[in-house]
This record gives sequence, structure tokens and C-alpha cells, in this order.
Amino acid sequence: MLLIITSEQDHSSLLVIDWLNHIGLPWIRINEKDAIELSFIENDIKFQLESFSFLLSEIKVVWYRRGFLNFKFFISKLFDVDEFRRIELKKLKEYIYYKLSQLPNINRFENADVNKLIVTEKASEVGLLTPKEYLVSNKEILQKILTSTNTEHATKSISGYGTISSDTVNYKILTKKLDDANSTPENFFPSLVQEYIEKRYELRIFYMHGKFWSMAIFSQSDDTTEVDFRNYNIVKPNRNIPFNVPHHIKQKIIKLMEKLDLNCGSIDMIVTPQLEFVFLEVNPVGQFGMVSYPCNYYLHREVAQHLHTLSHGS
Repeated sequence: MLLIITSEQDHSSLLVIDWLNHIGLPWIRINEKDAIELSFIENDIKFQLESFSFLLSEIKVVWYRRGFLNFKFFISKLFDVDEFRRIELKKLKEYIYYKLSQLPNINRFENADVNKLIVTEKASEVGLLTPKEYLVSNKEILQKILTSTNTEHATKSISGYGTISSDTVNYKILTKKLDDANSTPENFFPSLVQEYIEKRYELRIFYMHGKFWSMAIFSQSDDTTEVDFRNYNIVKPNRNIPFNVPHHIKQKIIKLMEKLDLNCGSIDMIVTPQLEFVFLEVNPVGQFGMVSYPCNYYLHREVAQHLHTLSHGS
């Protein structure tokens, strides 16, 4: 039995499930909003949800897609008791995630939220080119960085989050070029400033257990998407084509994924006009449909087939 941990909004989960049904791999899907009650039966753990239940021993393979396991917390209305229970439940969650991580898997909850700053350092350690970057919180320091070389600079989020949501509107968080620091306060929230890399094209690479499916994005051909392809031009979309990453770059990416203890993820790179490959980031739970459809990679089928292979111990 395959356990899928995901969120209700994730469309990729639905498409992979269609393929799982086609190839005959039994599955259980848990969304992050599904309340789970735990029971402990000898050396086993029973997961009880609203409409079904299962035993931990029945799970043979895990696909952590997104979200978390939402275990019920029984409130006693006694603050000290409830605080103790929260601590106990935290350790139980860690133990259950640990048990699931010991099974064959695609991704794990524990390392799905990577730190971009750490990833950049580790990418450099394995020999990948990365943009020179700074953490800045002072106007004078920022101005010095911007004027010290002839290189252009850009700012982007440290976390990699793409939106800020409110009740009435969603704000996109995009990469933006920095011209000067004139409008910046003397001191501000710590921000990430990177050397701006001119590009021939961008790459979005889907990686899974040592295999690569890559797409070139010709975002530099459009003023709207030149700095950040996520600032999509719906009227005239970027040209996207299949791409074969050179072997020596693949080997460095494999080393990086091993350092990060990741077996799956979406990787962003830039290819410069001088044909240098510059690593930007990896998202373990990034969308892969955007690579699958333009390039006819059928990645949802690939994920389903790989889960089937893992479930049979191959």
C-alpha cells in the first residue's frame, strides 16, 4: 500500500493517482486538513480518519508531496496538562515521520523545506557555479555593494516563497533588479541581494532518484519575464523546449542532492550567454507539470511507475 501525504489543492497528486489506478498500485491519500486519530495496537499504529483507517504496517512505500499529518489533539482545558500533551504529541509526530522515512519513498517531510542560503553554499561545495550573494539590512552597505563593481544586482526572497496572501488579494514575490539604494530606509529587514546573471535561457529540471527531465525556458526574449519567468506573460507565453543537461552538470547535481539528502526536486538554473551553467535553487516539492506538458515527458506517469517499482522493492 502506498501512502500519499499532500494538500487538497495539489493537482499533480490527482494526476499521479490516475496513473496509480491504471497500473494497479493501491494507495491511501491524506490531505493536511484531514484529522487523524492515533491508536496503538501492540507493535503497530492505527490511523483513523473520518471515512477510513489503516495500520502503519500496511504501508510499504511513501510519497510525501506536500502538507503534513494533522493529528487530533484532545484538549483537557487544563493549561499545564495540555502543554505537556503538546510536547508528547510533538515527539509522537517525530517518531511517526521517522518510521515513514524508513520506508522506500519519494521525498520526506523532514527535509522538504530546504534553506536556500544553506543550499547555495552546498552547491558551491560540489562545484556548481552560483551567483555571488549578500545578506543586507543597512542602506550604506547596500549602496556599497551596488556601486563596488560594474555588475548588476537583484533581490529575491530568502525563503523562496512566491506569494503573500490576504483576505482580499494575493501579492507575487518576484526577483527584482536593484538600481540604487536611494529610496531604501537606513535600516531594514534582512534581505537577500544577488549578483544579477545575464541569461541565454533558464532551465527547470525535474530530478527523481538520479534521473533528469529538463526544460529550457526562453524567458530572456520577453521584457515581462526577462528578470523572473514567474512573471508570466499569459498573452505571449515563453517558448519552452526539452533540454539535455550536460553529463558533468548532472553529476554535480546528483552530488548536491545527496548532500541535501533529497531524492526528488525541481531545480532552477541559468545558462549564460557564455554557456556557463549557474545553479539558483532546488524545491523538493516544486511543481513538475510545467516541465511535463511542454516537453511531453509524462512525469505524472513516471512518478507513479517509480512508486510502483519502490513498492516491489526494486
